[in-house]
Amino acid sequence: MAKNRTDNSQVHKPEKKIGPYPGGIGVAVWVNTVDTDNGPRKIRSITISPRRYRDSETGEWRDAPSFRPGDLPALIFALQKAQEFVFTSPLSGHDEDHDQSEYFQ
Repeated sequence: MAKNRTDNSQVHKPEKKIGPYPGGIGVAVWVNTVDTDNGPRKIRSITISPRRYRDSETGEWRDAPSFRPGDLPALIFALQKAQEFVFTSPLSGHDEDHDQSEYFQ
């Protein structure tokens, strides 16, 4: 059973949200801390919000496992904005000249 969070400071929120666009399509940039041999390190990850639709039988909103061709312009735009953000915004605690090779792994 999941525990309820009562301390709002522990809620993990994205660093940046792009969207949502029609159909609920959007992108979020997250910062996570991972343990490495050299100590903790912050890394970014990007998630894509699924396309949303209303189930005609139940009336409930659902997540689609795929995108339609008409969704691609919004998805491409959101991904380009996420890429621009991560390449131009240094992580806190990192130098601006930080090696960006982690983005290509």
